[in-house]
Amino acid sequence: MKFFKITIFPILCLFFILFLMPFPTSAAEAPPLPVCYVRFSGIGLHIYADPSMSGEPIAVLPDGTYVQILLGPLDSLVKIKVYDTELEGYADMRYLRQLDAVVYDYDIYTYEEMEEDILLLQAKYPELLHVNLTGQSTDGRNLYELILGNPSAPKSILVHAGIHAREYTNPYLVMEQLEQCLEYYDCGSFHNRSYRELFDNIAVHIVPMVNPDGIALSQFGESALRSPELVQLIQACYVYDVATKRTKSTYGTYLSRWKANARGVDLNRNFLPGFGVNAKTSHPSYMGYEGLAPFTEPETLSLGAVTLLCQPAIILNYHSMGEVAYWNTVENKYTALNTDFSNYLLSLVPYKKMGSGTASGSYLDWVFNGDNPVCSITLETGNVDCPFSLEHYPRIWLQHALVIQATAEYAYIH
Repeated sequence: MKFFKITIFPILCLFFILFLMPFPTSAAEAPPLPVCYVRFSGIGLHIYADPSMSGEPIAVLPDGTYVQILLGPLDSLVKIKVYDTELEGYADMRYLRQLDAVVYDYDIYTYEEMEEDILLLQAKYPELLHVNLTGQSTDGRNLYELILGNPSAPKSILVHAGIHAREYTNPYLVMEQLEQCLEYYDCGSFHNRSYRELFDNIAVHIVPMVNPDGIALSQFGESALRSPELVQLIQACYVYDVATKRTKSTYGTYLSRWKANARGVDLNRNFLPGFGVNAKTSHPSYMGYEGLAPFTEPETLSLGAVTLLCQPAIILNYHSMGEVAYWNTVENKYTALNTDFSNYLLSLVPYKKMGSGTASGSYLDWVFNGDNPVCSITLETGNVDCPFSLEHYPRIWLQHALVIQATAEYAYIH
């Protein structure tokens, strides 16, 4: 799949564009407008004559139909032309994907695919995407911070995903969100503000895969680990968890349900405050073990360092599952600040707003008790048990396609 995506698929796309699109007649002429295909439309994508998209559609396009974007996106609205016809109209851009998109997978999104996609996006958008290595995981995988837009912008937001291993659809989501913002940097707008205005003034810091070792383990089992010592530790975790009745699963199912890193530490319990409160186990495990002390793991150190250095005004934490949102804790120093933001974002993402719990050593607990006033929300994607396949992804994408743009705009005007 990756070879096809990197080599054959772009060649086919280029062939398509060269032979079907009109060539520019002068050097001053604008470059060709994006060519997309319809996806995730179910019974078909409705095309309307009016930008209000009211009344009866003038056409219904099945998945796979080629269209050319003539104008937009304006929020989620685009004006399109159905390729090789005279039909023009307005549609919802969330159902369109550019033919030459880099981030592309309909199976499971791996660390190796993400790493290749980062390199391809950086080469394609060298002025708009900045890539930092922030450390290495326990099993020797690179930890990345991606910066969309102006790294020296006066404000920043932070988005992270994949802190829990079995929640590996979320790294794919944030990588596609990133690519969409890059694709439309010079023609897109949100609430009448251009993407360029937003991202020149709000730097978007993205940690797309906090826990690459755990994700590899959940996806492929112990063979995904490079270190024999870590494989032995994982095997010991299973023996312990069976003996203490923490699991009744087979070894393969147990690994697929893995949440921790490759040392059996639940990274979202390896922070302060509340470290060790309501501890679920005193031994490395597939889930619930907080470690020997806060910030013992390279992955939590990396995420913590990114947070301290970029001083974000807003943090989006992507988890799964339940289609719920966690926005507050009893100990939160910034509840008043976060109330308006969480209400705003949940007016766009239809998730249930959960109540306030007590600190338990999570990343959210840490940022809510730091010295930097911050808005933060944890969005739990998906409505089935993790890990879930990408057949559930269309619903998630439609809910979250504009979340980064909306968050950047909120930071910009507050």
